Amino acid sequence: MINFMSKWGKEEKETLEAIENIQFSGNVLNVASGDGRFIISLLREAEKVLAIDNNDLDLEILKNNCPRGLQNKLYIKNVDITKPFPFDNETFEGVFCTGTLHLFHKEIIIQILEEMKRVLKPNGKLLFDFATDIYRTDKNGVKVSFKEEGNYTIEEAMILLEEQFKDWKLKKEVAHFIEENADSSTGYQTIKGKFIIISATKGDV
Repeated sequence: MINFMSKWGKEEKETLEAIENIQFSGNVLNVASGDGRFIISLLREAEKVLAIDNNDLDLEILKNNCPRGLQNKLYIKNVDITKPFPFDNETFEGVFCTGTLHLFHKEIIIQILEEMKRVLKPNGKLLFDFATDIYRTDKNGVKVSFKEEGNYTIEEAMILLEEQFKDWKLKKEVAHFIEENADSSTGYQTIKGKFIIISATKGDV
């Protein structure tokens, strides 16, 4: 089995299991795909994956690291996810997003979630995560904070997500993560915290 190590770290086993359990099919939108963490797992499940991100370099890395046997299922597009997605309503059978939503303030998170729901077809599968209680340090052990980040606790994130999906039947899982010796381009060396994995089917209530 071929797996790609992203600059953002390894593929957490809990997310890999969630991808397998949700049983993606058809066309899947990978929101904020970055350099391709989890892309191979998604491509194995779906008929087609459209990876969107606003970083052309990361998208090129993703494309170059895609195994040849899966390249015909992969499409990439530069998209700023803080703006309305350039897709019609109910376009995709699946939507996936990881390692991203916690980076924004509440109003932007809500906007992104609404767009993810909008482009998902009825009975489509939605899978995303939300990192909380994050603690980063540099190579000297000094705490690193991102100025624009929301810095959510697990309790705050749960309230926010449950409110946005109050009419959906959600499956929720909480896990812990730690990454050490991160790529220098991330701005830190070590990161740890918790993350909530949300999976749902559009139309389930």
